[in-house]
Amino acid sequence: MGDKLMALLSAKRGIPIERSERGNEGVAVYVQDQTTEAVGRPFARVLGSFGIVSATVANSRSFTATPGHGIVVGEMLQFDNNVIFMEAMALTVVGDVITVDTPFNHAYLATDTFSRNSTDLRVNGSVTPVIFSVAPLAGQTNDVTRVTLLIESAQAMDFTQFGSISPLTVGCVLRVKRATGEYKNLLNFKTNGDFIEEANTELFQDKKGGGGFGFTATLIFAGQQNRGVVIRLDGTRGEQLELIVQDNLSAGLTKFHMRAQGSEIQD
Repeated sequence: MGDKLMALLSAKRGIPIERSERGNEGVAVYVQDQTTEAVGRPFARVLGSFGIVSATVANSRSFTATPGHGIVVGEMLQFDNNVIFMEAMALTVVGDVITVDTPFNHAYLATDTFSRNSTDLRVNGSVTPVIFSVAPLAGQTNDVTRVTLLIESAQAMDFTQFGSISPLTVGCVLRVKRATGEYKNLLNFKTNGDFIEEANTELFQDKKGGGGFGFTATLIFAGQQNRGVVIRLDGTRGEQLELIVQDNLSAGLTKFHMRAQGSEIQD
């Protein structure tokens, strides 16, 4: 019956049929990557909000914030109109005139939403855990396909350490916050080796010249050669990917960042 159906599909509708070496037949398909917008966002925590005096200018790197904005050099600023968003680091702050490192992708209006964020994961979470997150905008849904970790230090690193410091006591937790208020815990890592156990690629970078040491690893969800899944986050329902820092990471590392990558979903 199956062979007859396949033959009928091929003859009547011109659908290509393939036969495997074991004699199994199936409809030939072509796998193609999506053409929706790519997404790459750092894990961040919101420090506060700010306003702008007038609309930003597309392709410009400066804007005027409202007095009392609180922006300082090095903060990651988010610009959001619920359809389009961008993130850029504050390079200079001269009174209320702010220069960022990335040209504006859109003319954001004073009525849009703006926030100050920190992507520096080197915080003290030993008393009160600190949560960093990646969250789609309201009205958007993102599929996260991978998460990348990057640590830099003046000291060498190996599998048994966290970066270049001693193994953590409680650990950093990567989890998904669902619309129901429940969580899906993905990973608790206390050492570089803990993250590598779940990761697909890793690299320890030796010191070169006057530079420092580095460690990076990527946890890939998508692809049949990996876990074969993506992490879908619905921004309208408040879903997000979170990293909880539960130890004191404020000393010993020169950089600790994590980033999620994936794509937007279109109806």
